[in-house]
Parts: sequence; structure tokens; C-alpha cells
Amino acid sequence: MNLTSTLVPVAQAPINDYTAPVRIWHWGNALLVSGQLLTILFQRVIVNTRSAVPEFQETMAKENITLSVKQARSLTHILSERIWEWHIYLGLALAAFWLFRVVLELRGPSEMRFSSRLMAAARRYRLAAPADKGDAGVALYARSTYALFYAFLTIMVITGLILTYHNEVAFFDQIEHTAEEIHNVTMYLIIAFFVVHVVGVVWSEVVKKSGLTSRMIGGETHKD
Repeated sequence: MNLTSTLVPVAQAPINDYTAPVRIWHWGNALLVSGQLLTILFQRVIVNTRSAVPEFQETMAKENITLSVKQARSLTHILSERIWEWHIYLGLALAAFWLFRVVLELRGPSEMRFSSRLMAAARRYRLAAPADKGDAGVALYARSTYALFYAFLTIMVITGLILTYHNEVAFFDQIEHTAEEIHNVTMYLIIAFFVVHVVGVVWSEVVKKSGLTSRMIGGETHKD
């Protein structure tokens, strides 16, 4: 008998299922989408142009400067334009990250392709024993929500580009209003995904001890 193999536990190979390009895309995309949502928050809640007009007037009145409503609106319009400029810059960066993800999906190795992961999860669920159907179903559900997010992100990027360049492209100008409505609805869908995603990650870490966060940050983790 080999006493060494009996007394010393064999170290398991690390799980390394998120490569560096995928992790870069994930965290970069998360920051850009969060930045986009923050500009919306500032625009519609914190720096609301309508409510800011009387505040500008009151502030300037303390300095013995009288502003008309039109003048105050001009000042709030400047703030609004600056916020939207940041929204556009972040949107263009988000479009670049989206293109990067498309290239990974089309040209990258299988471990970088979401479609491969989704099909693997579906195959695992289909072939799983009855006792393992629950875990396999959860994994498939998680992958399916990601598929929805990729669809939402694609719609957000396309409609955002239409709104950004509608003055330069005649066809974009014709569908600007429709694109804006779709863009706004998609924003709420992405917010909903963010909430579901965070809850799912916390559940996976606390209940399943999956090491998901470690793998997405460092690229690998060890299962106990």
C-alpha cells in the first residue's frame, strides 16, 4: 500500500473556465453599462432640468443676479448636454466592447464562445440522471438568462448607434423615435437582468460554494 497516497489528499485541478479575454470583456462591459445607467440617473433624477430651473434662479438671486426662466433653462441645458456627451462616449465604448465579444464568439476558441457553453449546459441537462436534473436545470437557466442579456445588449447598442448618428444617416433619422422607445425599454430590461444576475451570483457563492466570483476575477478556483 502506498501510505503517501493514503495520508495526503490529492490536490484537485483548478477550475479555469473563464479566460482573460472573457474576464476583461465581462468587467469592462459591467463598468460601461453601470456608467450608462449612472448618466441616466443623473439626467432624470439628480440633475433634473425642470426642477433645476427654480434652484438656479434661487441660487443666483442670493448673489443679486436675476435669471429669467429662459436663461435658467439655458444653464440646465448645458448641464444636460454634458451628461449626454458622457452617455454617448460610454455608449461608443460599449459598442466597441460588444464588437469585441462578437469577434470572440465568431473567431475565438470554443472555451471563449457563449454558444458552446449554452449547448453544453443544454446537453448536460438532457443527459443528466434524475438526481442531477435540479443542478443541471439551474445551470441551464443561468445560461439562458445570459442569452437574454446578450440579446438586450445587442438591441441597446444598435438603437444607441441609431440615436447617435441619426443626423448623419437619413434612414436613422426616419426611425429615430422608434429606436428611442426601444432603447428606453431595453434599458429597464438590462436593469432587471442586473438585479437577477447579482442575486444569482450571491446565491451561487453562498449556497453552492461555486467559486464563481473567484473564477471571474482570477480565472480559476479550487473546488473543495
